[in-house]
Amino acid sequence: MKRLVLGLALLSGCATPRQAEPPVTPAAAAPEAPRKPDSVYVFEGVEVFGSRKVPREKLLALITLPAAGTRLDLEKDPQAFVASLMESKKRLTEAYPFAFIRMSVSQDKNHTMRVMVDLVDTGDEWRMPFSAEPTGDVADPEGLLAAWSDYLKTFWRLRSEGAVPEWGMGTCRAPLGCYGGFDHPELAPLEQRFLEGVPRNAEALVRVLREDRDGGKRMNALMLLTYLSSPEQLVAAILPSVRDSNEGVRNEALRRLGSARQVSKKPGLVPVDPVLEALWYPLESDRNKAGWTLVHILEAEETVPRERILQKAGEVLVEMAGMRSELDREPARKVLARLAGKDLGDDVAAWRHWLALSLGKPCH
Repeated sequence: MKRLVLGLALLSGCATPRQAEPPVTPAAAAPEAPRKPDSVYVFEGVEVFGSRKVPREKLLALITLPAAGTRLDLEKDPQAFVASLMESKKRLTEAYPFAFIRMSVSQDKNHTMRVMVDLVDTGDEWRMPFSAEPTGDVADPEGLLAAWSDYLKTFWRLRSEGAVPEWGMGTCRAPLGCYGGFDHPELAPLEQRFLEGVPRNAEALVRVLREDRDGGKRMNALMLLTYLSSPEQLVAAILPSVRDSNEGVRNEALRRLGSARQVSKKPGLVPVDPVLEALWYPLESDRNKAGWTLVHILEAEETVPRERILQKAGEVLVEMAGMRSELDREPARKVLARLAGKDLGDDVAAWRHWLALSLGKPCH
């Protein structure tokens, strides 16, 4: 799944577009043959998430977008779709007070697209416990950040030209997770610099991640740190970034925690509490990465704090399990099924009933 920007900065509320895939598993499927991306998508509809005060039906009634099944050419008339999003956001904010609102557009490899409306109610600001924005300007160690930025520009140019597959990840030699891949002849010579430079500049890259005011530099530093060989070193470096004020940094931090948990056999490598907190963060990219990281924790650990997970995150996991979006639904269902010892499927009412019984609360 990837996110379409379409000039949607105006659709983000509160001062506070990246792929939303779970961490790549070691047995990744073979990439599809390259082709130039098609601009026509089938619209799948709208989902809302995060309001604990306003019923979903009331929120959806205020959103006016094309009917599900409509074919949209995003090259011919993207502004009409953006205008509908902006009008819908205006109606939502006029009707209800929100501490945060984001309307984002996601696409998938079947050329469908959907809109996710992420909300934080006024009074639920505890869901955004982010660190203060750093104020430093840290030097680029050996030009690694600039080299990574150049690599990304080349990768995305090749993808837009159809020279690398539009979907999926290629191969790399980073021990702790790929981003993009280096299969194309233009990309292959670029990776050696990262293999050699990152381990000897790990401390400097962590300083960028902690102190630099540029969110793009922080995100690039975090992605480069996957060229470390030690999962323990990576987790120690990136764990504080789960609370970063920049959504891209949070996204990559949570993704890489999941990857490290998959690679390492060390018990307790990834603490569960920061992951449970991140499930409540305002964006879909926050909660689905936290969900997958929790899946990998449950798969790797012999004992897990079942009651603490349910107390702190049972409500949000059940809500995620009821979403149409597979990005939310799949990791939440995996976590709940493992904790319950059974899979109650798409029946959200049954999951709520099970959660209430598990927590010793009255069932309604």
